[in-house]
Amino acid sequence: MKVKLIFNPKAGLQGITRAVGSIIELYATYGHEIVPILLNFNDDCPRRILEGLDSGEYHHILIAGGDGSINYVVGILRRAGIDLPLGILPAGTANDFGCALGMSKDPIVACKQILEGVEKRIDLGVAAGRCFVNIFSFGLFTNVSQRTSTRLKNVIGKAAYLFEGMSEIAHIHHLNLRVETDTENFEGKALMMLVFNGRTAGSFPLARMSELDDGVLDALILRGNSPISTIEAFIQYIEGIGGLNPPSEVKHIRCSKLHIECDEQTPTDLDGQPGVTFPVDIECLSGAMRIIVPQLRTRKQGLFR
Repeated sequence: MKVKLIFNPKAGLQGITRAVGSIIELYATYGHEIVPILLNFNDDCPRRILEGLDSGEYHHILIAGGDGSINYVVGILRRAGIDLPLGILPAGTANDFGCALGMSKDPIVACKQILEGVEKRIDLGVAAGRCFVNIFSFGLFTNVSQRTSTRLKNVIGKAAYLFEGMSEIAHIHHLNLRVETDTENFEGKALMMLVFNGRTAGSFPLARMSELDDGVLDALILRGNSPISTIEAFIQYIEGIGGLNPPSEVKHIRCSKLHIECDEQTPTDLDGQPGVTFPVDIECLSGAMRIIVPQLRTRKQGLFR
């Protein structure tokens, strides 16, 4: 059968481009024909991604890129009603979603994991009608990935986010939030809010209780009563001090639905891409994605029940 390979040639160190020929050869040994599609985000891209996928000829879809590339392709597939299994080849800078699935960053090893893997149904986040596979966020540091140039990320990797993020320190300010969920509510000042379907942001394990198939999202609110002490507490939380219990400055809510209001139209972020405006409704769609994961991926190793 056919397999569509959708790859971002600008992602990461661009190793995926050099690996396309080897991927085609590997898939041929398993009886699959690779149909490569260049992901260039132009107006014609959705048509090329969707072409032929409803014919019954395709076994699965490979997406090679970072979280933003995955987000883009998943959104196109969902709007078109395409429900084929997805295989993820982490080729970006952070690759939070791919790493959560247990995928190797070596594209050939990752392809073997997919070819010999198992299919699982996992959750998908939706914010104001737009999908996110890993995280929705706003506030301090959360739009850094949008501002960081691809060239800088390719040269110095994850350090590019830290380099760009330093400029945020001088602009720390409070946001007044009202958050209503199906489990509990929050109203007050905050510096940042993150809503996870996955568990990590920039490879930092922030939503430690999250599982990709648990039917809920994990919301973290960084309170903003005292910016310096709040940031210090958040650093302790990132370092794992206190275990699963967050400090009082970090509010953790597990829920399947959220309504968020903010006193200003601060930029939001969906998997590293420009997000939506406030007010925003967010929902966890349980089991909405078909993903191929390594056979040996266990709950202890990864993010599955």
